[in-house]
Amino acid sequence: MHISYSFEDSRFARLCLASTDKGLCSVNLILAGATDAQALESLQKKFPGATIEASAKPEHAEFLKFLDKKPVSLNFHLLGTPFQLDVWKSLLEIPFGETSTYGAIATKIGRPKAFRAVGSAVGDNPIYYAVPCHRVLPASGGIGHFYWGPEIKKALLDWERAI
Repeated sequence: MHISYSFEDSRFARLCLASTDKGLCSVNLILAGATDAQALESLQKKFPGATIEASAKPEHAEFLKFLDKKPVSLNFHLLGTPFQLDVWKSLLEIPFGETSTYGAIATKIGRPKAFRAVGSAVGDNPIYYAVPCHRVLPASGGIGHFYWGPEIKKALLDWERAI
């Protein structure tokens, strides 16, 4: 597999965008205290054996437009188990500015008792924001967990609700 990556700045954080010839395969935030080199190392660990090179691709620019709520057509190259892919597909169906719960996602994919497994799959989502894992909240209330931290999750949800 050949992966092209670039580092870009966005409204929420610096990003490491990665894509294959099929589409975006990874979007990672580089939060305060982290470095581009650490993000690149993480990308290499996520895709062992892949050829990885610095090269900004058109889909990287499209993703940045997407973050600014401009109409774009994004293609993804999601690599996961069939269960993960089902969960990620259901995340894509959560409307902008709305939320769902782990249990609702589990029910939607036909696995109503698998809400904890859904939580794991949500946490393994490789495409920050575009596959909107931040829109999933615990049924018990609160913001829940988020790979990039609860502050980023809350900021994303507040930003969506304000638009």
